[in-house]
Amino acid sequence: MPFDALILGLAVSVVFVGFAAVLAWADHQSRTTTQANAPTPKRRSF
Repeated sequence: MPFDALILGLAVSVVFVGFAAVLAWADHQSRTTTQANAPTPKRRSF
């Protein structure tokens, strides 16, 4: 029984880490695309 619980806990942890990795990758992809296409703001000359 403890071995089964260890395997199950490991599997659940792998799923959560994989999901976090996918979210981090998607966030990185969307941030680099958004920043690259953003126009630079014009500065006022005083």
